[in-house]
Amino acid sequence: MIRFVSLATLLFSASLVVSDELSSLKLLSFSPNSYIEFTPDWSSLVSQISVCSWIRDLGSSPHRTFFSYGTSGYIDMTILADGSYISIFGSYMHHQSRFNVPKGTWHHVCVTWSYSSRTHRYYVNGVLLGSQTTPSGRTFYPGGAAVVGKWVTTSSSHDFAGQMAYLNVYNKELSSSEVASMARAGLCSIAVDQHETYRVFKWEDILKKTRTGSIVDYYIGECVEELVEVMGGRVEEAERRQNSTAAELSLALAEKEDLSTRLNRTQIDKEDLSTRLNSTQIELEELLANLNRTWDWDVFLTDQFLNETFTSEHSLLLRSSWDGIADKLVGIRITEEFLTLSAHIDKKEDRPWTMLYSDNYFNEVFTKEKAARLTSIWDGISEKLVGITLTKEIIELLNHVTDKTNCGK
Repeated sequence: MIRFVSLATLLFSASLVVSDELSSLKLLSFSPNSYIEFTPDWSSLVSQISVCSWIRDLGSSPHRTFFSYGTSGYIDMTILADGSYISIFGSYMHHQSRFNVPKGTWHHVCVTWSYSSRTHRYYVNGVLLGSQTTPSGRTFYPGGAAVVGKWVTTSSSHDFAGQMAYLNVYNKELSSSEVASMARAGLCSIAVDQHETYRVFKWEDILKKTRTGSIVDYYIGECVEELVEVMGGRVEEAERRQNSTAAELSLALAEKEDLSTRLNRTQIDKEDLSTRLNSTQIELEELLANLNRTWDWDVFLTDQFLNETFTSEHSLLLRSSWDGIADKLVGIRITEEFLTLSAHIDKKEDRPWTMLYSDNYFNEVFTKEKAARLTSIWDGISEKLVGITLTKEIIELLNHVTDKTNCGK
């Protein structure tokens, strides 16, 4: 019982710390001449901005640009990976001599500016490396293009060719203490961004933008391990709290034993009920027709069932795997990343998480109705499948038959 509830707590913790289903734990690896270009709504950034990211410079070409923005005729912002050129409105800084981060090392970079200060500042690992005054009265021009991984020109010699994580753009000039706090949090930080209300362009959204060239998504292994460790600590804390409710648990178990005894005493009544149910088969069929019930046959297209002979163990797995846990999923969006993490940390190794890839659940917010459906839909029908090899043709036939039945309702 404790292990079961611990799993539920773990899943709940995962839903709280995972931003857009684990996107915050991804990095992008840019091959040479690869970039992401999009046209953002820059209107809230014309008078103040901060661009912050974790980067790992791996390229060898000159002018390795990890972020730039410009309109036709104007290059408003350019940030190079090695600190050799940081420019806003043509006011540039050269800080390569003070940039002492070894090549191939992850480090935090942040560039800030505001109209009121007329100064753009360049931070590396939370430390201010330099600042430069910008022209009086100058603001950003909206309607331009933002480019991640290359200078906002066609020059291939200015490509980034490195790795990047958590690039975010804020409509605020972050202070030196705020930038330092970001850097101290570390590459693997899972804390909620303290400046979320100012975050205009988000890393999880940039991951979804159209890409040019070869850009590969990776999970940061040590960060995933740290996340699992953190959630494991939360689970242990939950278990300690559960131990304090041992008396309530004992009472519940006693009630369960009493219920079991009463159920045993009603076995004869159960057999009699079975006889009466058989005599009312027509009434039962009419009731099912009114319920307009359908079955998720597509769950059998997953590797766990497809082309396998359906066994009693499969039947039991379908009917009992989600008891008690389905309710804990309510409110969570069932995504690829969430299912991958759930299957990885689930102590019940045979729980069929792949069932949730079916259209009824995948990329949908899990509701109470879906929980009830998942825990009850196969009661009474799964036993009838024992001994059948679930080929794609059989599954299509089952879909056809039930769809035809539903159309007649």
